[in-house]
This record gives sequence, C-alpha cells and structure tokens, in this order.
Amino acid sequence: MSDNEPISVKDILIEIKTLSEICVDLAFASLLYTDKLVAEQVLVLEEKIDGLYKNLLDRLSVSIKSLNQAEQLRIYYIIGEANNQISDSAADMASLVLMDYNVEKELRHIQYHMDQIVDLVELNEKSCLCGKSEVEADLHDLIGIDVIGIIRSDNELLLNYDEVMLAGDLLIFRGQLENVNQFIDLANGLVSSVEVAREKIISEDLEHPKTDLGYHQDLLVTMKEAAELIVDLAYLFALEDLPEVKNLIILTEEKVDKLQFELIEEVLRLYKQEMLDDQTLMAYLRMADSFEEIADAATKIAFGVTIRHKPYSLLEDVIDDSSEALDYIYVAKDSPYIDKTVREAELTDDFFQILAVRKKGEYFFFPKDEAKIHQGDALLIKEYSSPEDE
Repeated sequence: MSDNEPISVKDILIEIKTLSEICVDLAFASLLYTDKLVAEQVLVLEEKIDGLYKNLLDRLSVSIKSLNQAEQLRIYYIIGEANNQISDSAADMASLVLMDYNVEKELRHIQYHMDQIVDLVELNEKSCLCGKSEVEADLHDLIGIDVIGIIRSDNELLLNYDEVMLAGDLLIFRGQLENVNQFIDLANGLVSSVEVAREKIISEDLEHPKTDLGYHQDLLVTMKEAAELIVDLAYLFALEDLPEVKNLIILTEEKVDKLQFELIEEVLRLYKQEMLDDQTLMAYLRMADSFEEIADAATKIAFGVTIRHKPYSLLEDVIDDSSEALDYIYVAKDSPYIDKTVREAELTDDFFQILAVRKKGEYFFFPKDEAKIHQGDALLIKEYSSPEDE
C-alpha cells in the first residue's frame, strides 16, 4: 500500500477494494486477540477508504459527458459505495475491542471451523523467514499463506506487502486450516524452508477440528462464510452475467438474512438462560449486523451493471490487480489438473483456492477436497496476491 494517494479511477478502485478486504480480516483478528493496536488500524483504514471514496466520486463526476456514459460508469460508483460500506461494517466490529470487549475465548474456538483462518504468530530469530518479505518468501504461491499485517513494537502495524519480516515481529496471517500449522512451524524456526513446508502440506492428511460448535457458533461461521461467498460471486457476476451465479447470489443473500435472524434469536435465548455474558451477546449482535451489511453491499455490486459493454476492461483490471482476484480456468486436454482431486489441483503449482467446479454447464460451489476434476470442466478460483506480485 503506497503512501501516495492513487490518482486514476482504476487505482482508486483497486486500493478501495484491497483495503476493504484487509479491514474485514483485521477486524476479526482484533476480536480474536483483543488487540487494540489492530482495532485502531481498522479505523484508520476505514477513514482512508472514506477519503478514497470521495476522491472517486469527484473523478467519476467530471468524467461523465452523456447519459450513456453515466450508465456505463454506474458500476464504479457502486463498487466504491459498497466497499466503503464493507469497511464501515469492519470498523463496527473492531470498535468493540476499543470499548474493552473481550470475546477472545469464544472466537478462538470458532475460527478453526472456518474455511479461511486469521491467526497470529511471533517470528522466531531462527526462522528462515527473517529478513524476507512475504513476496520474497513466496508464501502464498507455495503454501497458500498471506501475511496481512506485521505488528512491530507496541505501536506500529505495517501493511505493505514488501515489508521485510524481522525477529520478534507478530505476523497476522490468513490461510486454510491445513496450511496454518506449517506456517506457524516456519515462523517458529521448526521447518527449514517454505519448500519443505509445502512438501509437508502436500503429504500430510487433512486436519479437521477436534471439537464441535454450539448452535450459535455454527450460525456465525455459516453467516460469515456466506457473506464472503457473496462478495466473491458479486464481482464474477458483474463481469460474466452468468444466470446460475445470479440465482446463487439471490439465494445466498436470502440465507444470510435468515441466518442473522436465527443467530440473534439464539444468542438472546442463551443470554436469558445466563449462558452468555453481556459482552459476548453484544459481540454476536454486532457481528451479525456487520456480516449482513457486507452481504448487502456485495449484492449491490452484483446487480450494479445496467449496461453490458464488453470488454469490461477497467472492471477486469480492478479485480485482477487487487489483493483477492478471481480467475476462470478451462480444463483442456493438456491441463495439469485432469484426474486430480480438488485438493491436489490447489497444490499443483502456485497455490489457489477452488471456489467452484463447472461440469456440463452446472456450477458446484465449495467442492469437496476429494472431488475429481475431468477434461472439459472449468474451475472458478480465488487467488490472494499483492500488487507487487503481479
């Protein structure tokens, strides 16, 4: 993230989208560790996004020369507004920590049931990561781990992708459950290289959570992942106008609304039975509101395109160049993914996450790790990257 303000509409949109995604991760991390430094940074980023959004509105306004052009630019207004709303929702969650709410014990158990885990580890002086940046260490491509923030000393949070990691740094990172333990071993100096960690991930059996969730906890996990799915699908539909994706967005948004109601009802029931304290109740209510608002914001993006003008080059660039990018891979006869399982395909080359497999015109979202990929299939994937890594 550059200290200089972006000057083009494209650069503003990329930074707004990237920062709003970071805000959500950092907000959850602040609750997970009751960390006020991280929570304060969420509010700083939220304020920065407010400024970027105002800048975006100014630049788009002076670009409009006709009603037709206004229709074509409408989606970019909506992307700015939606990501501003997402960052506001993240700030609402982080503000709980600044009000001395402590729900660390409750959330620490929940996160290991989520598709993407946000965690924190201190970098040991014996680690091979010392003196390298995330990009130099090739963490994402090799083991699917992204360092989203570095806490250095008691009052400094670093968010640049090219920041060199030093012994004693606290690394805030995200990744899938099966990759997290290997990264923690890397940071602790227990694994000699990122390449060795990758080999261990490939060879080891998948880990599964050892304990079950309570009903209210399961509702929160499902709601969070459904809201994040809508964000992914929203950009895909804005680009591709796929009817099955449109239907899934509508159904998932309705599901989020229902989950919010069920979650509120359940935590109030537990509170009345004195099974939840005041702080935990308020945290659940705030998170339920925030994830519902994130889903609503993403839905605005999905249905914000009123004119389909191809190629949609600016929108494609914004999605490709931000920290979370979607891609569509057709499995041709010479594809390295033929006859591999989903899990094997994700680790074939540079790491990515398969959101869906398209078979004979039908999308299967969140396929099982052991599901087979065949010639003629198509893969909808999500990659996490930095602008410097493009």
